[in-house]
This record gives sequence, C-alpha cells and structure tokens, in this order.
Amino acid sequence: METIQTIQKTEMSEMFRKLQIEVIDFKTFMAGTNRKPNRLNTSIYGFMPSITISSFLSPDVAGIYAVLLGLFALGISHCLESFAASSGREELAWAIETVTRLAFTIGGFSSIGWFLLSL
Repeated sequence: METIQTIQKTEMSEMFRKLQIEVIDFKTFMAGTNRKPNRLNTSIYGFMPSITISSFLSPDVAGIYAVLLGLFALGISHCLESFAASSGREELAWAIETVTRLAFTIGGFSSIGWFLLSL
C-alpha cells in the first residue's frame, strides 16, 4: 500500500515530466478506439493580464485615467466650494464655482471632440 507522500511524489514527478510521444498500432488508430481523457493543461494565469508599471501607463487606458482624474477634480472642487460656502466665504465659493464651470465645460467639449476625432 502506497503512502500519501509516495503518491504526492509520483504526482509531482509526472507533472514536471516532458510529454512523450504515444505509439499506437494502426488498427487501433483506424478503429478510433484509443481514447485518452483530455486534461486541460492551460494555466489560468495565461488569461489574466500582467500587472506591471508599464501596463498601468499604457495608452490603451488613457481615457479611463482621464475620466477618473476628471471625477476626482469634480469631487475636490465640490468639497472646496461647499466648505468655503459653509464657512462664510461666499466670494471664494463663487470663484471656485466659476472656475469649475469654465474648466469642466472646456474639458467636456474637448473630450467629446477627441472622442469624435479618434473614431
């Protein structure tokens, strides 16, 4: 009776062994009776993208980064404007609102133009 360690060692050696060519006779080949269970040997990591610094800076995801930066800037400007208004600095809140409206209008039309020109 084999122990668990012996079975694990044989499984490990089979996993790292190179695949050998199987030789079958012609009659069995023509009859189509030689069936081996097919095992999927493809690693799941082959389907996942690699996570590296260069993959974060690729031009394929530049649009996503632009949207995220725009949402972050919108949130920051909203927080600054509401803090300025709640602390009694209405002129500062008005200036932040004006700059935000102007910047996001220009940025929005620029992104629409970029998208239409990149089609």
